[in-house]
Amino acid sequence: MGRSELTSLLKFDLKEAFDSVAFTVYDWFFFGFQFFIYGEILSKLVVTLPDYLFYYGTGLLILMSFNVASWSGRRFVESAHEGRLRYLLSLPITRGEMFLEQLLMGVIINLTRVLPPLVLILWLSGLYTPTTLMLSLVVLTFCTIGIMGLMVSLSVIAFKSFDIYSAIVASLSAILIRFSTVNYPISSMPNGYADVSLSNPVTYGADLLRAAVGINTSVLLEPAFAATVVIALCIGTVFLGMFFLSTVVEGVKSS
Repeated sequence: MGRSELTSLLKFDLKEAFDSVAFTVYDWFFFGFQFFIYGEILSKLVVTLPDYLFYYGTGLLILMSFNVASWSGRRFVESAHEGRLRYLLSLPITRGEMFLEQLLMGVIINLTRVLPPLVLILWLSGLYTPTTLMLSLVVLTFCTIGIMGLMVSLSVIAFKSFDIYSAIVASLSAILIRFSTVNYPISSMPNGYADVSLSNPVTYGADLLRAAVGINTSVLLEPAFAATVVIALCIGTVFLGMFFLSTVVEGVKSS
């Protein structure tokens, strides 16, 4: 499949995804409600952490990226059960190109949804610069790719039972978000809770984003180590996803 065919397929999927304007507006409404109402209440309670409102806001951006990546993964495996994947397999397209198209679609959709909230946080916190904006978008892109790779890797379960897949993804999402620094720093956690959070890659993605923005750097994990973890996650899940895509997708039976 040439570059033009890959671009055409990407444009088709993006048009279909952006037809659902309500989904994008819902994400912005979700951020606004959580940040301006729930976040404001929490910032009055968490008095030990300066600028907790903005700490919480950056965590919401990671959560939004996680939700978009999860949606992209579900959309891919749903295509197997709806018969669309059979059509894609009939095209002159390699498994690697198919995987790349899925990643690009998820990244573009995610950046579209998180960009306005990100700019808002940077502006309200007085930390907006072209550098902080660019670094933040790079971190969010890597986080999205890492999570999407994980979701596609789980497709081996979805092809057998979509209900089991949905249950596992919902449980995994809850664990990864709750046992992380999305809402509170490692220094505020009980020892046992903190130990679990330190083994969670979402923790490193959230702290790396805050380091890029420049928020609460005193309570963050070492940025260089966090970047290493996030990059390793991306590489690992992308290779794992491509492996499953090349070995499991063939012969999928739609239900």
